[in-house]
Amino acid sequence: MFFVLILGLSFVFTSCEDDNSDQYREILNKLDEIAKNQGGNSLADIKKMSDDALLLVTFGSTYPEPHKTYDNMLKAYRAQFPDKDIYLAFTATTTIRRWGAKTGEYFLTPDLWLTALRNAKYKTITVQSLHVIPGEEYIILRDEYVKGFKDYNAENKIDIKVSLGDALLTSQEDIKSVGNSLMKVFKSNLEKGEAVVFMGHGNPKPEYIDDVKDVYGEHGVNQCYYDIQRDMRAYEGGKYADKIFVGTVDYEPMLFDPTLEIINGKLNKKGIVNLFPLMSIAGDHANNDMAGDEDDSWKMGLKKAGYTINKDNIVLKGLADYPEILNVWIEHTKKAIAELK
Repeated sequence: MFFVLILGLSFVFTSCEDDNSDQYREILNKLDEIAKNQGGNSLADIKKMSDDALLLVTFGSTYPEPHKTYDNMLKAYRAQFPDKDIYLAFTATTTIRRWGAKTGEYFLTPDLWLTALRNAKYKTITVQSLHVIPGEEYIILRDEYVKGFKDYNAENKIDIKVSLGDALLTSQEDIKSVGNSLMKVFKSNLEKGEAVVFMGHGNPKPEYIDDVKDVYGEHGVNQCYYDIQRDMRAYEGGKYADKIFVGTVDYEPMLFDPTLEIINGKLNKKGIVNLFPLMSIAGDHANNDMAGDEDDSWKMGLKKAGYTINKDNIVLKGLADYPEILNVWIEHTKKAIAELK
């Protein structure tokens, strides 16, 4: 079972889950006004099929294709967890507003879902991060949404068991597993001598990275990208090592220009390059920053540098479109559910 807000639903939220952003307020006020005008029901009137809820949390997208990815993820999760009531939350309020304006379909943020699930008297709630790395978005989910919800429940003596599933690339085992899956996807291209450039999101160096330096080192959580590049280059004894490159759109040492310098240093002959978004879905970054026709896209930058990128060398699929990789998230969910016992 999966709910989104379709113009007729109203909702409530508590002070501990309040968000002061003007955009967030605009969304709440607009949707509440629509709900009142149309006599909508409260979101808390969920048709419960179980005492156990599973809330999947992602950034969200305004592109249609990622919504097909979300639908497929939900199908996979329902098949794996038939005894759970499953929901999907977006964290990006701008995305919620834009997608809603375009389609009439409004997704809810995690705090609103958690409030609704609490009001519906669920006994357990598992929150699963659909983020790729345990970076800024994951930290906000963990330390603000989930912790805030737990703290409110504890202060008000509300007995709900809550757990959080890890982001995709959390452990070294995760990184190696996902890296091996991606190498299998591109093995035929690599055997033909083609290169593959993976474009991740990355995190700029905000203050929160200081909290994870002991775990990840000087690059903070961006070390995950260096690690998956390392593991992919080591695939089958390193036979494709000089054809694998990982960069990001938001972490300075791994932006396009420094990544291009590395590519130029390893590819002695200009050849075919494949592009893949190292992201959960192929949304705005994949379609524009990676594959767009503007001069500042990675595709155009590589072409300008003399590399060949044909239409079939651009993969507009996200990590969650590959069942073997999606299963890594699912395994994290199983672990989080086990923690509730």
